[in-house]
Amino acid sequence: MSETSPLIEYRGNCHCGAFKFKLRVPELNEALSCNCSICSKNGYLWTFPERDQFTVVKGDESTTLKSYRFGKQTIMHKFCPTCGTSVMQARMPNCTDARIPIMGINIRTLEGVDVDSLKVNAFEGCMAEGAPHKVPELVATGLVPEGSTAYHGNCHCGAVAYTLLAPQKISKVTWCNCSICSRDAVLWIYPDTDTITFRGRESAAEYTFSSRVAYHGFCKVCGVSVYERFDNSHDPRTALNVRTMHGLDVATLEIRLFDGKAMPPVYSVWEP
Repeated sequence: MSETSPLIEYRGNCHCGAFKFKLRVPELNEALSCNCSICSKNGYLWTFPERDQFTVVKGDESTTLKSYRFGKQTIMHKFCPTCGTSVMQARMPNCTDARIPIMGINIRTLEGVDVDSLKVNAFEGCMAEGAPHKVPELVATGLVPEGSTAYHGNCHCGAVAYTLLAPQKISKVTWCNCSICSRDAVLWIYPDTDTITFRGRESAAEYTFSSRVAYHGFCKVCGVSVYERFDNSHDPRTALNVRTMHGLDVATLEIRLFDGKAMPPVYSVWEP
């Protein structure tokens, strides 16, 4: 008789707490990282439970979360339309491809999981997408100043796009481990606002909490986190998530940690 691994109960939620759930699965030691067009923008770390291992505690998977589909229309990516947290994916009911898991949970949304300790297995999802995901029309900015580099980026669906005219090439980014940045897997740079030209800003939702100084901008359609706006007249910067930039290999960048998790107050949406 094979030995059965004991089940552990994990709690998970979107950042604002509108959607909460529990998983009862063996201890999570591994995660899957996919390099397809949407997983790379969201920085997902996946685990694939069975339906009976997943229980919704608050909210509704179909109505509290918003669904986004693209390409072959076989998977629904589900995110919270209030805070932008990308929580899960689910196989479409009419999908007959058994290779696609019934559901996937973004491990970054789980409470108490040290994602840095996980063995991360890479999946070449970009090869499974078929035709390359179409990049939207670039945001025009006019002439690029001598010595500057133009970086183009957008959410997955293309509703929110931008061009950054950077005086220096991007080589360093900031990883913040606070409650929302760790969920969104964002990698930030902080250019001056006047070096960024946006298109479709009206298609972005903004979410803030706690001190209400930073407003996290994500696409209302696909849920991808694009920028961070600061409500401070003395701060001339806007943060950009480099995961949304075309052709920028984040694996080559120097990542600096900002310990946002250590800043009060302690984040929690669950009752003690």
